Amino acid sequence: MTTSNEKSNDPSNWQRPNWQLPKGVSRGTWDYVNDHDIASDYNRFNANHPLLDLDRSLIRKHLEDAGLLQSAEPPHGASSPLAIDFGCGTGRNLIPLAQAGWNVIGFDLSQQMLIEFRNHAQSVSLDATVSGRCGQIHANMVEADCITDQSADAVLCMYSSFGMIQGRENRLRFLAHVHRILKPHGLFFVHVHNRGSWLRDPGGIQRTIKDWIKSRFDKNWELGDRIYPYRGLPSMFLHIYSEKELVADIQSTGLKLLKLYRLDRESKAVAEFKWLAHLRSGGFLAVCTRS
Repeated sequence: MTTSNEKSNDPSNWQRPNWQLPKGVSRGTWDYVNDHDIASDYNRFNANHPLLDLDRSLIRKHLEDAGLLQSAEPPHGASSPLAIDFGCGTGRNLIPLAQAGWNVIGFDLSQQMLIEFRNHAQSVSLDATVSGRCGQIHANMVEADCITDQSADAVLCMYSSFGMIQGRENRLRFLAHVHRILKPHGLFFVHVHNRGSWLRDPGGIQRTIKDWIKSRFDKNWELGDRIYPYRGLPSMFLHIYSEKELVADIQSTGLKLLKLYRLDRESKAVAEFKWLAHLRSGGFLAVCTRS
């Protein structure tokens, strides 16, 4: 667990050559996780994004339905449930669980995000036991070997953190870790954006065709990969899934899909499309367990 106050925008981190980057981490992602300003401004920047309230409510619903979210402390002698959030950011999904009596671990490659998470946990509650339930692991989510088998009651990977992993092999490696970490009846929540919606954008069909052609000739490029400017960074990376691809990847690693929510174009509500839902959805939120 990290307790260091070292700034994550240390120049030695920024100057690391591409061949030394961790598995599944693009140059754009590396710059993102080492940018001190992005972490310190994260809560303000994302304050009005509707997805961040929607996903939290869906997580709560499923944990309650599974009998995992109780308002009271666990019975004497019983251990508190454990949640691990990969790409946890400042802990927006974990702190409510800690307040409900869970032990939680924020897992992030951004050291400064973990510092913001710890500070946020300390500021939102007068009860010191709440922040005491909040642990942090500073590591790459593709390389999660440090977490014990079947230790987590819930695993989260929200706000398209999963799509920030570059390379299908690395994304499957992460999903295999999730399967290993989950308890037999634990729940896994993951959100991705939907590339099918590209076809409705101006020039979206042409871009999809170009990306498909590029993926046939460039071994480092996959259909759904996107590089774009973001918050002052020139080359942010995101893999954007199709519905079929997401379901196939989940099931290939031994996870069982319990529910797939199709989100509306703005990802502010669950959509009930009557036709072409896989193309019209803005994104997907999948709820899974061990098969």
